[in-house]
Amino acid sequence: MIRLAASVCLLILCWLPIRGFALNDAAWLYTVELPVEAQSLAERKRVSAEGLLVVLTRLTGLVSVPRSTAVLTALATPEAYYNQFVFISRELPSGVQARFLKVTFQEAAVQNLISVAQLPVWWAKRPSVLVWMVVEEAGERVVLNGASNHPLIEHLRRRSAQRGLFLTLPLMDLTDTLTLGSADVWGKIGLSLDAASARYKADYVLVGRANFDRNRLVTGRPYQGDWEVWVDGGVVAENFAGVSAQEAANRGIDSLADWLAEKYAVLPRPLQAQKVSITGLSSAQDYAALMSYLENLEFIQRVAIKGLEAGVMRVALSSHAELGQLLMLLTAEGYLAKDGQHRGLDLQLIWRG
Repeated sequence: MIRLAASVCLLILCWLPIRGFALNDAAWLYTVELPVEAQSLAERKRVSAEGLLVVLTRLTGLVSVPRSTAVLTALATPEAYYNQFVFISRELPSGVQARFLKVTFQEAAVQNLISVAQLPVWWAKRPSVLVWMVVEEAGERVVLNGASNHPLIEHLRRRSAQRGLFLTLPLMDLTDTLTLGSADVWGKIGLSLDAASARYKADYVLVGRANFDRNRLVTGRPYQGDWEVWVDGGVVAENFAGVSAQEAANRGIDSLADWLAEKYAVLPRPLQAQKVSITGLSSAQDYAALMSYLENLEFIQRVAIKGLEAGVMRVALSSHAELGQLLMLLTAEGYLAKDGQHRGLDLQLIWRG
């Protein structure tokens, strides 16, 4: 690996194709915690409106949510979209006590707003992202862990929460340190990283190198470099220079979040009804479980049963997703699989729930 003459911060996102897509239950996407200046009604309304925008960003993949009439109306009355709030006080790393408002928004109300405002729908079940990051300063390299208070880790956590990604950080305990060292992370040694990552069962791995230039600390922008995003056998790369820890972290997380949202978020196209045959059903419980599963998918607007026979259910699934994207989403979690033996013109899936 050729080292840059300037200090470098390299963030690399690697897909692990050897694993299935282990999606996470993302009820947390509807809960937001933001700082407040006072425990007043006016402040609660202001901050809860900010929280609603955060939730919309998480659920649509849009960093900037269009201010349509529906969205502006919702921001003016955010209390119509949440069912729980609490003011909390917490000590910051600096030792200062700070106040926050924690708001839990209603899933049905927010999803209805997304529909009325004709925004994209990014399925709330998200893949997990594991971060390996090694920081070099004054010639010493350290792999950061989940207990680290390094600003890069702090901002990676914050940005992943804002974008709706489920972030995992390594323990760097004896098991990890026996498997890989800072040189493995710095050199992006695939065998070592794969072996160390296996215990965390993550869907994506974010491997980072950060070189901190103390001489630029006074500017607040001591990082320079680039990152690469490896997805679907391709690579997306971008260079940056003279950035803060927050900017470096944001750009790394945004690269992955933008790619995932582009692939998995369903655009508000006209509804299409796709005919699907589903096999592998052996009992009434299987039929009921399948229907419950389909009806609770955000990207499915309607499920119409077209036929029932021994072990097979024929349905019409109304969705804004095009056929290829719909098939990818239906099989992403593993409960449904494409029937590789089927040779008919219609789509046939196998229920594995």
